[in-house]
Amino acid sequence: MSYPKEKKELIYWAHLLNQKGFVSARSGNISYKVDKDKLLITAHNCYLGQLEDKDILLVDLKGNILEAEGELTSEKKMHLDIQNKFKEIKVVLHAHPAYAIGFFHYFQNLDIHSFEARFYLSSLEVIPQVTPTVIDTKPILEALESCNLVVLKDHGVVAIGEDFKSAFSLIELLEEQAKVGLLIKNLAPQEEKKQDKKKISLPKYKLLSKEHLEKLTQLVNNDPEAQELGKTYDLTCTLAIKNQDTGEIVCFYYEKGKIVKINANENADFLIIGKEDILKKIFNRELDPFVASTQGKVKTKGDFSKLSRWYPVLVRTFKLWEQAPVE
Repeated sequence: MSYPKEKKELIYWAHLLNQKGFVSARSGNISYKVDKDKLLITAHNCYLGQLEDKDILLVDLKGNILEAEGELTSEKKMHLDIQNKFKEIKVVLHAHPAYAIGFFHYFQNLDIHSFEARFYLSSLEVIPQVTPTVIDTKPILEALESCNLVVLKDHGVVAIGEDFKSAFSLIELLEEQAKVGLLIKNLAPQEEKKQDKKKISLPKYKLLSKEHLEKLTQLVNNDPEAQELGKTYDLTCTLAIKNQDTGEIVCFYYEKGKIVKINANENADFLIIGKEDILKKIFNRELDPFVASTQGKVKTKGDFSKLSRWYPVLVRTFKLWEQAPVE
C-alpha cells in the first residue's frame, strides 16, 4: 500500500470534518497532493465519518487511477482542476457546514464580527450552484485566486491550503461567523437594515504610477480620521510593496499616520511581495491585505505581528484607498 502515512492523515481530517458537523452521511470529499503528479482522493459515495483506506484512491493529475479499486468522487473534476491550477496547494476540502449553507441561502455577504477571523476570512465569493455536482469549475478557480475559501450557494464550501490544518481552519472559522451572523440578524434585525448607496464612478489609475501614489498620499494625509488615528496609535514605520512581475518597489514612509515620503527602498520595516493581479485586487479592495498575507496570496517580510497595534489606522487607510481604484 502506497502512502500509508498520508492516508492516515487524510482519514483523521475526514473524521474530524464529520465530528464537527461540517459533513454528514455521504456528503463531502477530499483530495490530497502527495507528490507533484499524484493525488489521494476519496471515492464516490463514501462516508467521511467512517472513512477507511479502501475508500481512498491514488490517481495522477488527469484522474487516472494508479492504485485501489472503485470510482472517484463525483466532484473529481473540481478537485483535479483546482489541484492542477494551484501547484503550491496540497489539500482541497469540499464540505457542507450547516450554518454557512443556511446563511448564504438568504444572504450574499457575511460581515466578520471577530478580529481573529478578519485576518483569515475576507473577499468571500458566493457562486450559484444549480446542479448536484459542480459542472463549471471556472468561477471557483477564479474565486480561489483571491481567497482560499469559496462558498457554493445551497451546496457547501471549498477550501484549499498547503496542509489540512490551514484548509480546515477556514471552514471552521466560516461556520463560526455564519452562526454569529445568523444570531445577529435574528436578535438585531433593525441594525442590519442598510440603505443602498449609489455607486460613484471613480477614475482609475495605473498600479503604483506617479499619479496613483499621489492620489493615495492625498487621500490619507487629507483625511482627519486617518490622521487622528495615526497620532493616537503612533503609526511610524516604513511599508514597502513589491510587484513580483515587474520588480517595481514602492516604499511608504509613515510618521504618526502621515505619509511623508515615498521611494524605492526595499529594506523597509515591512515588505509585501505579490503578483500584479493580486496587488490590483488588494488596491481595489477585492482582496483584504491581511487575508492575502495569512492565506499566502502575497509574501511578506518583517514582524507583521507588530501591525496588529496599528490595525485601526490601517483599516481606515485601506478604506480610503478604495477611492483610487486601479486599472
